[in-house]
Amino acid sequence: MIEKKAYAKINLTLEVGKKRDDGYHLLTSVMARATLFDTLYINKNTSREVRIFSNNKSLEGSDNLCYKAVKNYFDMSGIASEGIDITLDKKIPVSAGLGGGSADAAAVIEALEELFVPLSKESRHSLALSLGADVPYCLKKTPCLCQGVGDECKEIKAKPFDSLWLVIEKNAEKLSTGAVYKAFDSLEKAKVPYDHQSVITALERADKELLSKSLFNDFERVVFNATPEVKTLRDKFLNSGALTAIMSGAGPTVVAFFDNKEKALSLSDNLYEIL
Repeated sequence: MIEKKAYAKINLTLEVGKKRDDGYHLLTSVMARATLFDTLYINKNTSREVRIFSNNKSLEGSDNLCYKAVKNYFDMSGIASEGIDITLDKKIPVSAGLGGGSADAAAVIEALEELFVPLSKESRHSLALSLGADVPYCLKKTPCLCQGVGDECKEIKAKPFDSLWLVIEKNAEKLSTGAVYKAFDSLEKAKVPYDHQSVITALERADKELLSKSLFNDFERVVFNATPEVKTLRDKFLNSGALTAIMSGAGPTVVAFFDNKEKALSLSDNLYEIL
């Protein structure tokens, strides 16, 4: 049995670019992992079936990305399909903008490579991309500048932050991702130039002040209007002493950054850090 940790993804920047002819939007995002994680246990079984067991029963079906990761791995590796059991201890909120499903799928890919055979770099990347735009990043171990449709991930040489704690909270249901994109496309485009480099520099220098001034997420313009309680949550953090707070992905989770541990603990018993 192989044990894997699958870490939550947070978007420190998120710029939505033009829509391609195939309907996908080009994105640019600085992504990092938080110390919030799911734990997966992966082993072979004799049933020749893919079986998923979880503390969240809604994740046990064949629509789980972990299931698809197994099927696509065997298709791509050329190995005859074998039975696989995946036990998923789910801690990352579902449908939250934290990439939990993508992180789980990436962890399964890593485990299958250990159980059977490693894929080539190109095949591994293709497998990850076939599962979703965030999966290639979730195979990385450092913050990255991600571009395209998740197919370009440039690693950032980040330094660990001293005394920086994250509060991660979800207080609303996720909007349809398609609806969020459609609403964003109808908005007048922002005229402020996007600055991903400042966040990259903040990570390279472990500069909390620069980081707190530089985060942004295009989707906040849509989600804050459609689901005002998400903006209310963001504002609560800002009014409670957070250095900054931002929605991750297409929401609705808000991530607040604190340099004062006591203030952070006054809002949550569970504190996290950037990996």
